[in-house]
Amino acid sequence: MDFLYLLGFFVGGVVVATMVHEGGHLLCARIGSIPIRRMVIGGGPVLVRGYVRHARVELRLMPMGSLVTCAESTNKPKRWAVALYFLGGVLGNVAVIGVVVWLYVIGAAPSPLDVEMPPILTPVGILVAAQIFYIINSPISPIVYAASRRLKPYREGTTRLPIGAGSMAFVRIAVRLARRDRLTNQNSRRKAWLAVRRELAGGDLTPEEEMHTLDCLVTGGLLVAHGAIVMDPVLRPELDLWSQRALRLGPKVKTLIASRGAVLIELGRYHEGKALLETVAFAEGAPLTDSLLNRIFLARAEHALGNAAAARRLLAEARAIARSSFRGPALTDWIGRIQHEVREMQSRRPRVRRPLGRRSLRAQGKLSLPRRRVRLRLQRRL
Repeated sequence: MDFLYLLGFFVGGVVVATMVHEGGHLLCARIGSIPIRRMVIGGGPVLVRGYVRHARVELRLMPMGSLVTCAESTNKPKRWAVALYFLGGVLGNVAVIGVVVWLYVIGAAPSPLDVEMPPILTPVGILVAAQIFYIINSPISPIVYAASRRLKPYREGTTRLPIGAGSMAFVRIAVRLARRDRLTNQNSRRKAWLAVRRELAGGDLTPEEEMHTLDCLVTGGLLVAHGAIVMDPVLRPELDLWSQRALRLGPKVKTLIASRGAVLIELGRYHEGKALLETVAFAEGAPLTDSLLNRIFLARAEHALGNAAAARRLLAEARAIARSSFRGPALTDWIGRIQHEVREMQSRRPRVRRPLGRRSLRAQGKLSLPRRRVRLRLQRRL
């Protein structure tokens, strides 16, 4: 019974620590003019949802976990404002520790347990320990989130600071997208997309996580898998929506611009896709996968627009990049993809009209036979 009593105090302490910590962040963000887009306290189902000026605040059922997302701003915040923001949560927890200790000193918060216990195991000690636990744990998530190589490309060209932590929804999405059978099995692909769509609709993802998820759906499901989603009548209409939604979140992110251009080319809008893809296709420092796919889809657009020589040159560049950068099964997959594009282009090769020769002139002369029959009929009637 005493254990459950102390556990209840610990859970209550964590709830208070979470609310005070995030409230301190929000207050210091207002002082430093750092725009906050969304703040979530806890996890699970939403209990209370509201707005503090332009920031959406949610209080959820489970006491553990929090999420803070910064909004875009015209200028990057100053260093002192960022430092104050990070210290705001800690200052809130320190203030709670001071209040609890003060109440204990004046006797307003005595221990209700009859047995003698160490101070750390008293209700007051557990409340203080919950605050210290949150102070130690709170800086870890933002540091890990800001250092994530997976999400770093999606902060390109943005003024939104990576202040905050990742979400559990992104972990669940990563597990779904890591399954290889979704690229080859139609049922697995549709189940994965339904699960990802529920997570996207829940709104728990940060902007970087949402961009990464949408880009993975486009790149992994469409571009690499030889059009697996293009041939799927259920998921094909989603392609345009995925790429548009991702590009709205990161209009300056090069990988999202390239994905949007590839989708337009895949959907037959060659002029638009080519114009968009050419702005980022040959950028320096681009990932190898982006460089290969950009050239492959540009080659498809050039061939569809009648520029066969440019298409062959782009595919030759893609083949050279693959052979110099990959080995083993990865090289085999890329060479197979390029050969697949070559075969597709050869099957769609436009018919070239041959110049008129003696045989073609004779064939043209034979076309006048129906006219002679019409003349004979007219003469008989006359």
